Amino acid sequence: MAYGRKSLIQVQATEIHYQLPKVLVGTNYYKKLCAEAKFLYMLINDRLKLSLQTAKETGNFVDKHGDVYVIYPNNELMQDTGYGKDKIIKLKKELVKYNLLDEERQGMKQPNRLYPKNVVSDPALLEMAFEDAPNPWEIYEVENNDFKNSEIPTSRSRQNRNQEVGNLEPSKNNLIKNDNRINDTNRYQGDASLDILSASDSFQMGQHGFLSSKTINRLSLFGKEAKLLENKIYQAKRQVEKDYSHLLQHQEIIYGEVWSQELEREVDKLIFKIKTGENEGKAIKNIPGYFYKMMVRFWKMALLIEKEQGFIALSNQSDYAKSFPEECPSLISYYYPNKLSEKELNQYLTTLRMEE
Repeated sequence: MAYGRKSLIQVQATEIHYQLPKVLVGTNYYKKLCAEAKFLYMLINDRLKLSLQTAKETGNFVDKHGDVYVIYPNNELMQDTGYGKDKIIKLKKELVKYNLLDEERQGMKQPNRLYPKNVVSDPALLEMAFEDAPNPWEIYEVENNDFKNSEIPTSRSRQNRNQEVGNLEPSKNNLIKNDNRINDTNRYQGDASLDILSASDSFQMGQHGFLSSKTINRLSLFGKEAKLLENKIYQAKRQVEKDYSHLLQHQEIIYGEVWSQELEREVDKLIFKIKTGENEGKAIKNIPGYFYKMMVRFWKMALLIEKEQGFIALSNQSDYAKSFPEECPSLISYYYPNKLSEKELNQYLTTLRMEE
């Protein structure tokens, strides 16, 4: 090895780090969560990366609901932390209490499944003590149920929906006009007080599954509505998986990571539609509902292409598109250069069902 150059062993030993969500430190909500529990969460959450990679390659470590889990037995946690078994069990219970971990038993002689969960990113909740704050996941479930049966608004239901949720008018959706802030990597430097942390910043500090950093940055432009729009991506995906479960018997889910770059284009299209409509005096009245319809079509196209091409071929093309975006800017356009009408898309999916 030439003098001064870094070997692979040196990089692996000294320059690969664990990551701890910043909101776990210095916020009222997580103030009483002990440091050992935060450390344990960091280890379990880091192993999630391995599960995601394995899920992408083999489909393993994904349950029937499409959730990714981690296998991290107590004996391995004991070895990695230096803690005893009783302390590991106690710390996991503390993480469960703070809604940072779910644990499911798998029977005799099988390790439990661990589901590391997202940290709280709502600035209002983070300012509250954990004991005084409402359960954010109960709120999330209420939101899911609220939209479950009426995601796509009709002329009759739109008025009621707007009263319940409120319209995201283009003039009120907090789209930040100066996109240069997206590339500002220094805005977290120093000890900024939590009360000046913007909704956009707190959203970016959370965990967002298979969404790319660009998609997260784009969604953060919507400020307080960013999380609602992010939920539409996952809600639409689950709905398509449910509607076409007969095509997913052996696959169980649509592989979101394969489509992460394509989702960037969808969010950019949403922003373009909002601004164009605003300029033309044809504002989108219900942006979440509009985006949900976009996402349903998107995931239907994703399912169609996955079933036609096979996961391995599609995954390879996705990796190629990420490496050479100039040559393959759109995965959907690569396979379908001519846009399918809604009728054609449904017919193609019906044909797949008949072939199954």
